[in-house]
Amino acid sequence: MNLVRRWTSVLLACSISCSGWATVTSVADPAPFNAGAAWREFDELVRFRYGYLQRPGVDGDAILRHFGSIAKATKTPAQFIDVLQLLAHNFADPHFIVGPLDDDDYAVFPTSSDLYAERIAGDFRVIDVRRGSDAELRGVQPGERIISIDGHSAEAAIEIALGRQLTDLSAQQINAGINLVLAGRRHQRRQLTVGTPAAMRQFDLAPTNAFADSVGKRPALTVEQHNRFAVIRMENSLGNNDTITAFASALQKVKTSPILVIDLRNTPSGGNTTVARGILGHFVDRELPYQVHVVPGEERQFGVPRKFVEYVLPIAPHYTGKVMVLGGHWTGSMGEGLMIGFKAIGVHTGGSRLAHLLGALFNERLEQSGARVDLGEEQLFDVRGRPREEFIPDLHMEREEAHGVIDPLLNRAISSLQ
Repeated sequence: MNLVRRWTSVLLACSISCSGWATVTSVADPAPFNAGAAWREFDELVRFRYGYLQRPGVDGDAILRHFGSIAKATKTPAQFIDVLQLLAHNFADPHFIVGPLDDDDYAVFPTSSDLYAERIAGDFRVIDVRRGSDAELRGVQPGERIISIDGHSAEAAIEIALGRQLTDLSAQQINAGINLVLAGRRHQRRQLTVGTPAAMRQFDLAPTNAFADSVGKRPALTVEQHNRFAVIRMENSLGNNDTITAFASALQKVKTSPILVIDLRNTPSGGNTTVARGILGHFVDRELPYQVHVVPGEERQFGVPRKFVEYVLPIAPHYTGKVMVLGGHWTGSMGEGLMIGFKAIGVHTGGSRLAHLLGALFNERLEQSGARVDLGEEQLFDVRGRPREEFIPDLHMEREEAHGVIDPLLNRAISSLQ
């Protein structure tokens, strides 16, 4: 397997100046696309590197077998990548993404999503609506039954997105599928029908990318200071190293507040461990472990297991008051890491189950097809050895988003700390 690792950092630009003279070179016709070789490269990547090939509800071997013959019959790299995208959806892992993406592809969940739904007793129901989104502004409500998405029943829409019959899919795959199709196609409006056949409500919803782009233009965080408590809200900035300084400055302003709430509910794009440790460090007075990594790929390839622990060290200013950290359906992978990290150092947590993005993310580029693959290659656990994706906050509320001036989760968090 010949992989160009971390493709985002190795794309090179080259220009040649020859004092006004242009050098013309002939370029041989490219070799025809070899789908068999492209499949072997991809199959080897997933089998050797992916940290979650087999887990409850997801049989990675069966998925690869099913889509392998389809992928090997493709004639162009674009057709091949389309098949890999269907395959990736079957792993029910929002971290497993195959690109490059175009406007016919599905938006990235949870970064570009505003609705979270599940299948309950045979019906698909909206569990939560992202605050500030077009879906919230137009009146989509938690608890509503989903009748159709873009003219297809929920069941048919999932079958299109995953390329398989619903009867062949597990509960995990079906729930991942409904959230994928609710996020919609990139840059395309969505037609959503909810309610009952006798009392239907129809919505023409904006592309979720538009909301994701607007969030990206916000400041790294906002601060609210009240008489007895303060709130620091992270605005999808856990991948921006400038957030480290911004958080320290915000904490300096509120360090005398006896109660602090750190709100991670709007961090759907993940981030990096440098920022995470830059936040956690303000709440420890000694070196402490906060996350465990396991690298199954090394054992698969070489028979040598690998495991390591990440630590957080003290950073000034140090906060000594009571703290609660909030997360939810739009808390991405590094937000999940922060949640288990805060839990590890004794801080209370609140919110819904999180987005279940699996593992530490690596970016790969496949030479045979030009596909770009995001893949969780390191399994992640809390300090007690529990999988990060199974984390449930101490103060558990599935409908945790704030709508208008009402924020029930924040209110309960403050009450529990007083």
